[in-house]
Amino acid sequence: MTRHDARRVLGVLASALACALLVATAAGSVPLSFPGVLGALASKLGLASSTSALGATGETILFTVRLPRVLLAALVGGGLGVVGAVLQAVFRNPLADSGLLGIGAGAALGAVVAVHLGLASAVFFALPLAAFAGALAAVLAVYFVAGASGRASLHGLLLTGIAISALAGAMTSVLLVATEEFRVKTVLFWLAGGLDGRGWTHVQAAALFVLAGVFVLVLLGRPIDVLSLGESEAAALGLPVRATRLGLLGIAALVAGACTAVAGSVPFVGLMAPHALRPLVGPRSHRLLPAAFLGGALLVVLADLGTRTLSARFELPLGALTACVGAPYFLVALRANEGRG
Repeated sequence: MTRHDARRVLGVLASALACALLVATAAGSVPLSFPGVLGALASKLGLASSTSALGATGETILFTVRLPRVLLAALVGGGLGVVGAVLQAVFRNPLADSGLLGIGAGAALGAVVAVHLGLASAVFFALPLAAFAGALAAVLAVYFVAGASGRASLHGLLLTGIAISALAGAMTSVLLVATEEFRVKTVLFWLAGGLDGRGWTHVQAAALFVLAGVFVLVLLGRPIDVLSLGESEAAALGLPVRATRLGLLGIAALVAGACTAVAGSVPFVGLMAPHALRPLVGPRSHRLLPAAFLGGALLVVLADLGTRTLSARFELPLGALTACVGAPYFLVALRANEGRG
């Protein structure tokens, strides 16, 4: 894989994401024209006259409902894609993912605790902070339990992640039973995942954590690459393995927690995006992390578009749609990985 080939792949991903953003912004129960959407965006950015073909109603739909939702989908997908790439390097496992490692379930549990206690409505940042705490607790539990023997094997990693996810799911079910009826719908949102009703406030909250976390992870690309060589090799090269690994896991939990705080559980995105793109751009973090961000963003934008258009009667859960695509992909990837082993 040459640098030119990797740049070409990144260019294709960026172009595909831009097209997906445009289509997702225009499509819906009230379709908007592509020229009208582009004209309204250009006018909003001061690049064209204030005259818009969409009209007042169309502009309200575009800027109040569609655009923040689509941008949030891109943020969530991009963040989960980068988290998946980092976890796969930290655990030296191409099938590692925030959902499979219990991070998604832990983050959802933390968010549900905040909803159950009433903190989510009282403190603005209580939801993402609680989701971060749950995600961090889950990933640390998986790391220490699966790595107790010295190396996190594939089966140990997956089984530990399943156990942590099951435990978090059980605790979430208990909270669901104990939660007041008027808050149950909010709790169910975290279980199913979705972007319905999300607005600019959610975009700003997610961008603060996701973009900052992704930026730091990209800056730490070289330590990530060194860590992926193995613990002994990384230590021989002078890398503080334990501190670096815990730091990367903490940042990954922050990003995954922020994504779950605004979108609920959206599984398999962090597995599919980096796993599919690694053969195209190579394993080096300075190429793989941007590619994983673009690929994850593209995947969730298209999935969210599907939740709004596949059914005329109701909106499908975003997490269920990504699971329907991701579960078969995971089974195929697992079989291929076992075949190489």
